[in-house]
Amino acid sequence: MKPDLFLTNWVPYQLFRSEEEEQWILNWMDLEDRKMMEPFFDDTIGICRFRRREKKRLPSVSSPEFLLEAAAGITHAPLSAFVFHVSRCGSTLLSQAFGEDDENIIIAEAPLLDQILSATDLTEAERKQWFMAAVKVLGQQRNSVATAQIIKLDSWHLHFYDTLRSWYPDTPFFFLLRRPDEVLASHGKQPGIHTVPGMVSKQLLKIDPMKDYRGDFRQFTADVLKGFYEQAYRIQQLQHPKNAFADYGDGIPEMIDRFSNFANIQIKDRERINNRLKYHSKSTKTAFQKDRVPEAKYHYPDCMEAYQQLKKSNERL
Repeated sequence: MKPDLFLTNWVPYQLFRSEEEEQWILNWMDLEDRKMMEPFFDDTIGICRFRRREKKRLPSVSSPEFLLEAAAGITHAPLSAFVFHVSRCGSTLLSQAFGEDDENIIIAEAPLLDQILSATDLTEAERKQWFMAAVKVLGQQRNSVATAQIIKLDSWHLHFYDTLRSWYPDTPFFFLLRRPDEVLASHGKQPGIHTVPGMVSKQLLKIDPMKDYRGDFRQFTADVLKGFYEQAYRIQQLQHPKNAFADYGDGIPEMIDRFSNFANIQIKDRERINNRLKYHSKSTKTAFQKDRVPEAKYHYPDCMEAYQQLKKSNERL
């Protein structure tokens, strides 16, 4: 039996190491008829997990070997682009906008991909095989029209650029930027996990493991952002033909058009996308409101300098 038949609507969503059985295990979820339209992949999984509990269904697990077998035979949409970002810079709104089209499969910050990328006790070959297999299965064609898959990564995956580019040498990589004081102000209202010390390892964030922030979340976030900008600048200097950059400050419609042209994903219903842009990226019921000018407390000179170097370089290229 073809994997397409018995895996229709099933996706892997979590990888963990069973110490008792001393092996890696994958959790799977039946999405049933639900399209992945929530702002984040985990939001969709959370809804489906609730449905499963209501129906008193048992968890579905497999070995990574099963994932590899499934990926080898499943029909999937081609990977059209990876979206990298510094957080709070329009990446969620961009993925939500393109998710309005049934031809686009959107995978937004799937924890499984991060778990594979950051697994330290996997060989490089295993990480590559498992990651690429997960991408294929997540991009399975659940309808007859899906022709593109867009993967929005976590912000700290900027530091995995070299690894991902070696695995996907011809895939468009789209990088989204924003002024650091505006990013910091956004996190001041609703912190992301990478802005809270201890939630994401300092090793993944590429910041000084010995520095004690003593609860200073803003300084911690500023250091994380500075690392993001410095990494993005390094990537920018490579001038890879499949890399493109856009800045939130240049306008969301401009960002949407640049991505469409760069990733070669046609906008079929402009009015539908424009209507989505009228609302908050994480809620279709909350009208979009322009952010206020950030207070002085969100200005960190070193972080701003790193951003401005990147911004000026991007304008010259």
